[in-house]
Amino acid sequence: MESQIKKAHQQLMFKKISCTGLVQEKLALLRQNTHNTVNSLLEETALALAKKVDTKIESGEEIGLLEGIPFGIKDVYMLQGTYTTASSDLLKKYKASYTASAIQKLLDAGAIPLVKENCDSFGHGSSSENTIFGAVKNAINPALAAGGSSGGSAVNVAKEYTVFSIGGDTGGSIRQPAGYNKVFGLKPTYGRISRYGLLAYASSTDCVGPIAKSIEDVE
Repeated sequence: MESQIKKAHQQLMFKKISCTGLVQEKLALLRQNTHNTVNSLLEETALALAKKVDTKIESGEEIGLLEGIPFGIKDVYMLQGTYTTASSDLLKKYKASYTASAIQKLLDAGAIPLVKENCDSFGHGSSSENTIFGAVKNAINPALAAGGSSGGSAVNVAKEYTVFSIGGDTGGSIRQPAGYNKVFGLKPTYGRISRYGLLAYASSTDCVGPIAKSIEDVE
């Protein structure tokens, strides 16, 4: 599988697509999807950021590799001002007061957050069925489990609703759903990426990591 990030980047740079158009396309797919991957959409934020990228391209400025690339966030990461529920009844109305370090780095690189993604509540599970938003359905066969706990993130990538997603892995919660949905997931070495702003399952083993359709995009 070719790099979806590089493909989108080149299309943006050569004006084959607009960033606003790309974001609108992905948001439409997320709204229509029947796989229970969405906890909340970040439409207003995403479109505002996309407009800035389009303005930059129109003015002849170069954009970074991740700039304008739509991504998903497992709903255990803080993103200031957005619902951060951990797919739990306890936090179903909680809005984050700050942004997780890993997510902030992506924002600083110009990536565009589209969606907070369904998962097992607080990461406790391996099927993405333990959630107040309804069980996530497998991308290949909706009758099967999506894996977990980052099931919504893996399915969104597999269905190309997001270009990549950020999951969380304690004992397989990125790698297992990635495998179930035939995409790629990485659990980095513990401590390699800051856990600040990640709702804890087991702080001594929780890791931030990506899910994507190619190894190059995971890298």
